[in-house]
Amino acid sequence: MTKLIITTSLMLSLAIGLQAAPAKILQISLDNQPIPFATAPIYKNGAWLVPLEDLCKQLELKVEYPDGGEMAVICDKADSELCVPLQFGDEAFSIDNVTYSKLESIAIPFGFEIYKASESHIEIIRPEQLAPQFTLPDLDDTPKHLQDFRGKKTLLYIWGSW
Repeated sequence: MTKLIITTSLMLSLAIGLQAAPAKILQISLDNQPIPFATAPIYKNGAWLVPLEDLCKQLELKVEYPDGGEMAVICDKADSELCVPLQFGDEAFSIDNVTYSKLESIAIPFGFEIYKASESHIEIIRPEQLAPQFTLPDLDDTPKHLQDFRGKKTLLYIWGSW
């Protein structure tokens, strides 16, 4: 009886100390196609972290590790002048020879938009797939921004009197 109480108490204290992820599996899509990861994304300190090289390959970005291994540099394959450094520690880290980083640190500097469809599904949208941002008044003359309707079915009715 004593063993059972101690074991249950120990398991309960361990369960309370762990931070639960919002979902067991994170699905990330690009252009409505799931991105395959050789190593699954992980949940750490309240944020999802993705394998850097797998995601960069899908986004057509290249990853370089300058001498010393204290950082990674991500560059756009099409525009070699656009490069973003990721410092190991805050923005990126390595576990078992796999480098992980926050999705935002990789996608946003290169113009991709991130849309959280649900707790377990994130959609990445290419810059060329995005509509230009604009603001129009509604019938009450209240300005409405296109981005306010992200994730909602929206009918944009335009007419002219020319």
